[in-house]
Amino acid sequence: MASVLEPLSGEEIAVINRRQQNPFPKSDLLHATFRPFDPTHWVLPNPLLPASYLAFLRWSNGGAFRTGGREFGFFPALGSGCGVRAMMLGYELPEYMPGALPIAFNGGGTFYLLDMRKPARNGEYPIVCSHSGNLGWDADECVPIADSFPNACRGTVNVDELR
Repeated sequence: MASVLEPLSGEEIAVINRRQQNPFPKSDLLHATFRPFDPTHWVLPNPLLPASYLAFLRWSNGGAFRTGGREFGFFPALGSGCGVRAMMLGYELPEYMPGALPIAFNGGGTFYLLDMRKPARNGEYPIVCSHSGNLGWDADECVPIADSFPNACRGTVNVDELR
C-alpha cells in the first residue's frame, strides 16, 4: 500500500497539469481569474494506514457491500483506473481535501475518506464523506461518519441522509 501514497511522479504531475483548463469562456469576466493549481506542492497523506483497512484490502482488494441503507463500493489498492491512488489524483483530493484518502464510493457519487489530517487514534483515522462534486473540509462539504474504518462499515444509515 506504500506505493499508493508515494510522492507524485513527473508523469502524474504532467497529466494533472494537462487536465486543468479554464472552465470559463473568454467572454466571461471570470475567465481572467482562472489560475491552475500546482500539484508539485501537494502533500499526500501519511502512509501509515489502519491495520483494519489493510486487512480488508488483503482480504478483498476492493468490492461492494451494503449494511442496511449504507452502501460501499471499495476501491482496489492499486487498480489502474479506479484504485485508491487513481481516485485520489483523478479527483484532485490533495488540492481540495489535503490529508484525505478515498477508500470507497457510496453508489451515488459520495466518497468515503480516511481523515488523515491528524495522527491516528488507537491506529484508526476518522471516516468522513464528501460528494465528488463538492469536495472540501468545510461543514457544508463533508460529514463525519465514524471514528474508525470498522465502525463506518458497521453503520446502516445511508450517508447521503446525514447531510
